[in-house]
Amino acid sequence: MISGAALMGFAGVRAFGEVRGLVRRRVREIDVTEQRRAAFANQLEAALDWALASQPALKAWTGTRPFRVTAVVDEAPRMRSFYLAPEDGRPLPRFEPGQYLTFHLPSADPMRPLVRCYSLSERPREDYYRVTVKLNGRGSGLLHREVHPGAVLHAEAPQGTFFLDPTDSTPLVLVGAGIGVTPLVSMASALVHRGDLRPIFAFTGFRSSREHPFRSRLSELASAAANLRLDVSYSQPLATDFAGRDFDHHGHADAARLRQVLPSSNFRYYICGPARMMESLVPALLRWGVPASHILYEAFGPASVKGLAAASATTPCEVQFSRSGRSLRWTGGEASLLELAEQGGVALESGCRAGSCGQCRVMLAAGRVTHAKPPGVQLVGGECLACIARPDGDVVVEA
Repeated sequence: MISGAALMGFAGVRAFGEVRGLVRRRVREIDVTEQRRAAFANQLEAALDWALASQPALKAWTGTRPFRVTAVVDEAPRMRSFYLAPEDGRPLPRFEPGQYLTFHLPSADPMRPLVRCYSLSERPREDYYRVTVKLNGRGSGLLHREVHPGAVLHAEAPQGTFFLDPTDSTPLVLVGAGIGVTPLVSMASALVHRGDLRPIFAFTGFRSSREHPFRSRLSELASAAANLRLDVSYSQPLATDFAGRDFDHHGHADAARLRQVLPSSNFRYYICGPARMMESLVPALLRWGVPASHILYEAFGPASVKGLAAASATTPCEVQFSRSGRSLRWTGGEASLLELAEQGGVALESGCRAGSCGQCRVMLAAGRVTHAKPPGVQLVGGECLACIARPDGDVVVEA
């Protein structure tokens, strides 16, 4: 027979087990609730970041802010990184990976600084910004020749419409070639830092290991995140560059390479690179069935914009520059209003020539234009950026 004490003991054990199970279930419920609460908070913060970054007028500061150059690092021949700490020592506001800084550089005319835009090449941090600049023009030449640790540079707040959508969870493809890899390094660093788990493919293209910036950094990121696959293409590998060790593909980071590696076309694409790559890759992705809304690109300089604008060529029309008293014929073959003005002897201000800095902002007195890409600065009614604007019929420009 089972004694009463044994029965009571058994009942006690059973009751204890039920209580323990209840406690475990309650803990799981609390954990799930906290996870959902944290996920909602993250989504809310991401939505706020997206809303702020999507409004160029809502910049972290107005005008320019002084930065002390704390370090200058050669990443590859003619490619140099500048580390910038705020002069006032205050924490830096976050930016969206892919955005850029607009610098006001010294010029012969102190009232008209040289305005240039350079992509941020590091994830958001509170202590410093980093930009990486290729030597290929007046602004980059000044930085490479004259700017050393200790120098002070003046920059506007981070801005630009080419950045990761923090509210989007679609698998990603990052494509960068040459100096165009800089904003994508910022993106990849931010994604790994925050533990993003979606599939990410990063395609990079360079001539050889000699011209391969951020080689170690990108390899470290791929090693740190199992969901990040790095694919490196060399178009002119050195005799000492070996496939499988130094690079993955002999050729370019083009549509053919993407189709070899990707399991499907169902990704969100972020692309930045030289004109030749941009002009071939974007149309090829569209032909592959990728929706235009899933392709975001950053164009460096007028050549890149020109090639991508060709698909939306406008019909011939008349463009009047009211203040200059000139009327010029738009044939449809010009890259932009800025190019037309320069061909016709009309002087317009310009800076980056890629729709980023806003120096070529002009007012339309009549007519409409289309922009080859989303403007990187806020425009008020009637304004356009001449460097990326194309007339949609006859227009009158106040210039």
